[in-house]
Amino acid sequence: MILEPPTIQSTSLYLREGPFDNEYHAAIEPKAERFIVTFAYYRHGNNLTIGTKTPDPVSLEQATKVFDKLVASKLAKGYHPCFAHCS
Repeated sequence: MILEPPTIQSTSLYLREGPFDNEYHAAIEPKAERFIVTFAYYRHGNNLTIGTKTPDPVSLEQATKVFDKLVASKLAKGYHPCFAHCS
């Protein structure tokens, strides 16, 4: 059995306006005693896309800055936090 590492911080955002039906997920996860920032997004009618914003593990401080900047950019584009809205 493989255990997933605990997530340090995460958020789920959505954008449902007009033709847009998008979900965006971001997280800070531990890796090799440091941290990475991962993302996943889904656009209605397309496949799930996943990736990382930090190609190499970084300090928690650096990961937090990358995560915060990523989330702020999505909020500026009109995304909203997911609560009961995301599936």
